[in-house]
Amino acid sequence: MSRPSRRAVLGAGVAAAAVPLAGCNPNSAQGDGDLRVSWYGGQPVHDGVEGALAAFTEQTGTALTTEKAPFDDYWDKLATQVAGRQGPDLLRMSMTWFSEYADRGALVDLSERVGDSIDVSGLDEEAAESGRTDEGLFGIGQSSITQATFRNPDLAAEHDIELPETWSWDDFRTVGAEFAEAAGKGMYGTTDAGGDFQLFAVWARQHGTDLFDGASLAVDAEIIEEWLVFWDQLREDGIAPPPDVSAESDSFETSQFSQLHTAVTFGWVQQLTFFQPLLPDHALVPGDVPGASAGDLSGQFLKALDFWCLLATSTKQDEAAELLDFLITSPEAATSIGLTLGVPPSQAARDALETSPDSPEGRAIDYVERVKEQVGPSPAPWPPGYGALQGVEFPKLNQDVGFGRSTPSAAAAAFAETAAGVLGG
Repeated sequence: MSRPSRRAVLGAGVAAAAVPLAGCNPNSAQGDGDLRVSWYGGQPVHDGVEGALAAFTEQTGTALTTEKAPFDDYWDKLATQVAGRQGPDLLRMSMTWFSEYADRGALVDLSERVGDSIDVSGLDEEAAESGRTDEGLFGIGQSSITQATFRNPDLAAEHDIELPETWSWDDFRTVGAEFAEAAGKGMYGTTDAGGDFQLFAVWARQHGTDLFDGASLAVDAEIIEEWLVFWDQLREDGIAPPPDVSAESDSFETSQFSQLHTAVTFGWVQQLTFFQPLLPDHALVPGDVPGASAGDLSGQFLKALDFWCLLATSTKQDEAAELLDFLITSPEAATSIGLTLGVPPSQAARDALETSPDSPEGRAIDYVERVKEQVGPSPAPWPPGYGALQGVEFPKLNQDVGFGRSTPSAAAAAFAETAAGVLGG
């Protein structure tokens, strides 16, 4: 029997949880016991969060039960727990699936707690407000992040290439071609980011549109096609790796960037701290995503893309709110979590880290501080269905074009049709 998609599991799970919430006391769902906290991530995230929770327990005496999992595993388990009204009290929530839960009543509206048990007065606006929908405030951001390129200037210099501080997409192509030619066989000007829906959002905004208008796809198929053509041409010219190479380079450790086969890759700015330990002999730096013109950052944005949320079925919402406040405001939490969840959400938290400007953490923080007045406005929360588009459908487009199973035009048209079904379903 085939395994159901994560969207189907989440949809069924959240819907099942939401139905009874309107008609009964949500505090009747779970019994007494420890305060339950759950989150997703890798080991650095686990270590950082556990250190913060230990500090909370030491200060308050509150007993905690913790649950953690890798990103993909986390959502299937959470949907099952929510459907059975056995979810945690406080949980880490990704913007990828945020609307799936918030729109169906599974999360607590924190509006009345803000200014009382939850203090957001010192938070960056993006962290304080990114969890707000038309219906309320359903999450508080743990970080403020932006998209970035990660550069290895040392590797580029080994081949007499200088990476510019700012660049257009045309400049990016030119520099990538120069690096690939100078470095030789098996070396590339960039990793293949053609399947990255979150990076494509920057391209779309540079073309005058956000990805979504409410719950509908707002970007035209023509803009998607241009994106697919751009990356297909990079592969054809040897600037980006062929699709079979990229298929085997799907983690930080196996990335062509970490393998020193390219000097440039893309990601969210805090991921610089994930790459740097893998390349200890190379000082990595964050830089701008290419723009319509060099120095144009209007497509980029600052936003909290994950949150701390209270589950509506929790019987310990007061205690969970107290812990949420601790995680976003206390110096102990800031120093333990560091940048594992993103650039800390307030100036006070960033100051508490006492990072060296030359450290990867310091470089990531400095980048956010440098660009925050230059980037475009923060988009609204992504609609239900976003996770399926981001995690499955858009990467498949790039793969289909790369392996010759589709043309950019056909793939773009197919995605527009698929998105209408996913977002409307």
